Amino acid sequence: MNYIRKIFIFSALISFTNFAFLLEGIAVIDYNAIFLGTDLARERIDDLRDSSDYKDLTDEAQSKDSERIKLAEKLKKEESTLSDNEKEEILKKIQTLYQSIQLLSQQIQAKEQEVTQKLQADQAESVQKVVNELIKAKKIKMLLNSQALLAFDRSDEKINITPEVVDLINKDQKK
Repeated sequence: MNYIRKIFIFSALISFTNFAFLLEGIAVIDYNAIFLGTDLARERIDDLRDSSDYKDLTDEAQSKDSERIKLAEKLKKEESTLSDNEKEEILKKIQTLYQSIQLLSQQIQAKEQEVTQKLQADQAESVQKVVNELIKAKKIKMLLNSQALLAFDRSDEKINITPEVVDLINKDQKK
């Protein structure tokens, strides 16, 4: 029995060593984090958020949401004293406000998506260049997109090269 246990432990160690060896040369990258994590991305996102159009949309959405919340609180608080017509009118106003907020949210998201797509287009060449250089320098045999993985240790710099890519792109863009 002791002999079987030793063989089992020995084979487990060999398998683990082989598995660890297989991980050598494998890296993971998060392209979304790269495109949105650069200094250029921060500048453009800040510019968007500072733009009058964007501020107007977000202010209007917040205003309508505050009004919707007040009406909902009023309805809850005064439900017993309101007539059915008044309740129905308040519910209609709440629904209309909700639809307006949804529309404003879509417009805000469209503006954000536009900036994101432009960032991806503007940085694609630089990102590809940096990634290719890192693949050669680190002798990476397999590069995996983080979106395709269920889980991995994002803090392990040997596996996750995303922060390094962002740093190198920031340096490249400052030239």
